[in-house]
Order: sequence, then C-alpha cells, then structure tokens
Amino acid sequence: MTIGTPNESLLRSPSVDIHCYQGSEMERLVEEHRIVIAFGYLLRHYPVIRRKAAYLVMDLYDPFLLENLLMHNDLDMVRREAVHESDLGVVIDQLRQADFFLCASERQRDYWLGALSMVNRVNPRSYAEDPTLRRLIDVVPFGVPASRPQATGSAIRGDVPGIGPGDIVVLWGGGIWNWFDPLTAIRAVAAVTNEVRELRLYFMGLRHPNPELPEMDMAGRAVGLAQELGMLDRCVFFRNGWVPYEQRANYLLAADLAVSLHQQHIETRFAFRTRLLDYLWAGLPVIATGGDVLSDEIAEQGAGLTVSEGNVDAVAAAFRALARDPDRRRSMREQSLRLAAKHTWDRAAEPLLAYCRAPHRGHHGRSLELGPERLPDRLRAAWQRSWMRRTASRIRRRLKGRPRRH
Repeated sequence: MTIGTPNESLLRSPSVDIHCYQGSEMERLVEEHRIVIAFGYLLRHYPVIRRKAAYLVMDLYDPFLLENLLMHNDLDMVRREAVHESDLGVVIDQLRQADFFLCASERQRDYWLGALSMVNRVNPRSYAEDPTLRRLIDVVPFGVPASRPQATGSAIRGDVPGIGPGDIVVLWGGGIWNWFDPLTAIRAVAAVTNEVRELRLYFMGLRHPNPELPEMDMAGRAVGLAQELGMLDRCVFFRNGWVPYEQRANYLLAADLAVSLHQQHIETRFAFRTRLLDYLWAGLPVIATGGDVLSDEIAEQGAGLTVSEGNVDAVAAAFRALARDPDRRRSMREQSLRLAAKHTWDRAAEPLLAYCRAPHRGHHGRSLELGPERLPDRLRAAWQRSWMRRTASRIRRRLKGRPRRH
C-alpha cells in the first residue's frame, strides 16, 4: 500500500509506503498499483490516472462545490461563476470516470446518487448488478482509533498563561473557517464570565497549514471580537500555529468541554466534521450547532447539546449549565465514548476494504443528450403518447378543480 503526496514528507510507517510524486512519477505509481484512490482535483491535474488505473476509486467525502460557494464569496460574481464552472467540470469528470465512490454519510450518499444519475452512472446495467447501488457508491466516513487517546505531553493547562489547573477549558478543536461561527462562542463566554469565572475558551488553530489556501476572514474577526470584548488572553485564547496531528490528543485530553458552531447554509447539511469525531474519541461533552449529521447524532445519543445558529443565549446557557454540573459532564463523557466506539476506523473503512478485496469496474453509461429525440422510434412514440396522456389528465384535473393524486 502506498500513499502518494506531492510534497516531501518525513513521515514513515511500517505498513504504508509514503511516496512523493512529481512530474512523470504519477504514471509509474499508477501502473505499479492495482487500485487507485483519488480525491479532489487529482484527475484534473493528472489525467494519466484515468488512463492507466486498473480500478479507480474516487473519494467524494468533501462536496467542495457547496463549500466553495462560501469560500469564494468575496469575489465578484463573474469570477465566482468562473470558479464554480471550473469546479463543476472537475466533479463531473470524477463522476464519469471512477469505478467506485466513497462518501461520508447516508445524507451525502443521497446527494451524490442524484449527481451520479445526471451523468448516467445510475443506469440499467448498474441497477441490474445491484439495486441498492452500494456497488457504485457507499459510505466510508472518517474514523477514530479503536484505542483510547493517550497524552504524550502537556497542553493548555500550565502551558498557556491565563489558564490554570482549576479552570474549565472549552476547546475549539480545529481551524476557524468562514462557514464556522466562533463569534457566538466568544460572545457566550463574555456573557457568563462574571458567573463562571473559571471558564476558558481555547482555539487550537487560526490558520490552515496549507499555504495555498486563502487566509480566512472569520479567523481575524474572531480575534478582533475577543479583543473588543476584553476577553483576549483573559478568557479567550488562540493558538497561532497548527497542532501536529500526533499531538492533538494532548489538547483534547486537557479540555473539559468541546464546542463547534457553524452558520446554516447548504454546506452544513452535507458536512461531516472530523473535529466532532475527535471530541467523541476523547470523551468530551459537545456543544454544537445542529443541522449536520454528526452534531444531530451527538445530541440524540446524549453526548452533547445542540443549539440554533447564532444563539448566544443558548450557548451561554449550555456553558453555564455544564460548567456547574460535573455529574452531567461525566454522563456525557460516557455517552461520547460509547458513540466513538461506533465510529472506529475498522467499522468506517469496511466498504472500502470489501471493494479492495474484490474490485470491479463500474458501468459507465453513455453521456446522453436528454430528450425524446434520442430514443428509438418505437420508444419515442410511446414517450409522446405517455406525455400527451399525462398532460391531458393534468388539464382535466385543473378544469374540474380536483386535487392531484400522489
């Protein structure tokens, strides 16, 4: 097994070969492996993948078409449309080329099945092979290790001036992207600081480590608001760098609560936020905006609370209630750990492992120009008769004032 990366990496693994590809190296990597798993813009940047891969799996975990509607919101409309059309071409290429697809949730799967239908991947042959279409696309989300996290060093308490051993730490466990809502969390801390003086809100990172990604406006707004409210480095703290992945457990285990707030838009509905899985892995009670599949599951299972978008009073009430009730925090911790056990990597990866054990080619239907003129004469005549009958029936119902049957 090989992980290909465009950048030089010092990471080493006893079970996985980590290989840096540049230029023609991609062609050799593809030819040396039976199954290729790709994502994002790789097919656009390296067309050799679609030409040479014996079996191609596309990971659709991140529906970036929806994410980028907000990511590029600061551009003028002409440029936004150009970016969107380019991204749309990338996605359509993926949907037409791959043999098998991965997504992060059943909700995402519904979204992608609709898209796959429109490029004729849901067709008589793929349906005849598997009416459930699990052989075409299945759910393989992110996961957590089966073993509990172990601290390898200190973090937050004692390391950050202003956060002491007796304080209650609320962790924002990831970056601050434009579709998140750190402002409500900061305002909620300011609202309860006189009642819960030991409450501390800690942000693990301000900026994505990928230098090619634009700096997020929301990160700057969060720091500015904390300063404006007199909370910066008193009750609200930001880590300027990025926590290395292997050290994240130190920060998770140093927290008492975890928070993840976002704005409500189309990205939210199909999001699968990995930071929420980290919270569960560490057994943290979670306060989150409802609307995405994981935050809703967390609330249903008693591992945390959901709040409505931008509701400062609700977040403040959650901070106040959980800070004052260690027994309730303990109960939520237990539920978090139970829920984490349902999201371990061995469970999450099973559909992909099954495909790798018995790979199959996809049924790539022809790219059709939709319309009855593309049908054979016999079927076109039947389609026209059916259309005329349906139209006449609708007209009769409207004239008679009858409700439409469902």
